[in-house]
Amino acid sequence: MDYLNKVSILQLKNFFANNRKYPYLIIFSIGVLVRVIPELEALPFPIGYDVINYYLPVLVNFDNHWASASNQFPLYVVLLHVIISITHFDPRLVVTATAVFIFGLFSVVVYSIAKNNFHLSNYQSIFLSLFVIFQVSVLRTSWDLHKDMLALTITLYCLSYLGTISNASKRILLTILPLSIISVLSDRMIGFLLTLVYILYSLIKRERMIAILATVTAFIFAAGLFNSIDTLTNNIMLGSASTASRDALQQSYNSVNLGILFLVMCGILLPSGVIGFMKAKITILKIPLIISLLGSFTWIIFAGTSALLPDRWIIIFSIFLSIFSGYGFIMLIESKRIAIYHKKLVNYLVILIPFLFLGSVFATSPNGSYLNLYGLFHEYMHYYDPMTMQYNSISIPESESLVSLIDWMNHNTPSGSLIVGSKHLRGWMELDLKNRSFLFSDNITNTLHSNKYAEFYLLDSSLVSNLVTHELQNFSSTLSYNNTNYSLYHLKSIE
Repeated sequence: MDYLNKVSILQLKNFFANNRKYPYLIIFSIGVLVRVIPELEALPFPIGYDVINYYLPVLVNFDNHWASASNQFPLYVVLLHVIISITHFDPRLVVTATAVFIFGLFSVVVYSIAKNNFHLSNYQSIFLSLFVIFQVSVLRTSWDLHKDMLALTITLYCLSYLGTISNASKRILLTILPLSIISVLSDRMIGFLLTLVYILYSLIKRERMIAILATVTAFIFAAGLFNSIDTLTNNIMLGSASTASRDALQQSYNSVNLGILFLVMCGILLPSGVIGFMKAKITILKIPLIISLLGSFTWIIFAGTSALLPDRWIIIFSIFLSIFSGYGFIMLIESKRIAIYHKKLVNYLVILIPFLFLGSVFATSPNGSYLNLYGLFHEYMHYYDPMTMQYNSISIPESESLVSLIDWMNHNTPSGSLIVGSKHLRGWMELDLKNRSFLFSDNITNTLHSNKYAEFYLLDSSLVSNLVTHELQNFSSTLSYNNTNYSLYHLKSIE
């Protein structure tokens, strides 16, 4: 029996070591499985903040949203709209399936980088791929930043391709340029990153074709940026819009919160990441790592503003750092600096399993789970990231309560009624609320003081309980509906 077990293990090792095709298929399948499990667990509700508040409302009411969506690097949402128009599939299915498919492709690209750029074996490449795709920064990006994930996947492929060729040729323009255009028109931050990497790499390599690639990509990105100039200007001016806005930004974008976010996302990766960075010979992947690191600390110079999105740069830096960190662990194991057990495979598993656990808990645990270590830092990180993927703009249990409430409103409030509530619920209301209007506001107090509405429904009992003493003095309040998570009050002006 022992002999047969040894033979089976040896055959399995030879299969992975010598086969070139199946490892790609295996990694793609694992990536798809990792990403689809959180979706299946949350059914019938979606996960992802932008999914419920951006992608689904835009796709369901595409003509109404196109004017604003067209100014926000709309290529990805246009792609989804085309798929829906051709197949007539449900938008929720298309959004989810596309996100899952992209995550599978991302997994394959990471494996390809391990094989073709770091020149690792199949075993080592699988280790690096699993190490990266289970990182919280990767899962968080895939959670709702779907267009970022598409742009990042294409960006990594383009950079890895450039890193494998010694002399640039016209083949670069035919192979990489179309993909680069898709990447820079899908997302502003990743588009900026890819463009800047091309420019810096062309200065290092001093090859004509790379310079052409950088120039054309920069031109396309500039055109997309010009088209979204209004949105960009609004983001920059947000901090100066009002005292309340500045106070809110100071509360979230401060050195403590951003510093803790950086340490949580990158701290455990830094030691091996530095080793991987020093050992790796692939220059082109080091450039985005350095750029994103600089972007992660823009809050030091531009304090109290979200315009440069340092939290997003921290996430991007963590993703690139995880690649070098995984490579660093491989170098440490192969050099026997990490030798917990005499078999290397066991050493790889010892390193990998904690990261698999952290990623799995983040992907599947309910909101507030004690197993989720990132929940310990919720007070500081909730401004930027969810504590679990089992969340959209609200938790999954809250989603069930909200759907019940909306169904009640559709059948028990007068047609044309005005509902006032949190901006985080705007996507839900647009999708499910019928023949009624939803007014979302960051400041319910201002809405009440405006005296603009003589009668409306106020959603969320916590708001009412906090305001009833002062702001509701000019309104009569009647509890119309109540469930586990939500209450609906009918307000009428008494003046």
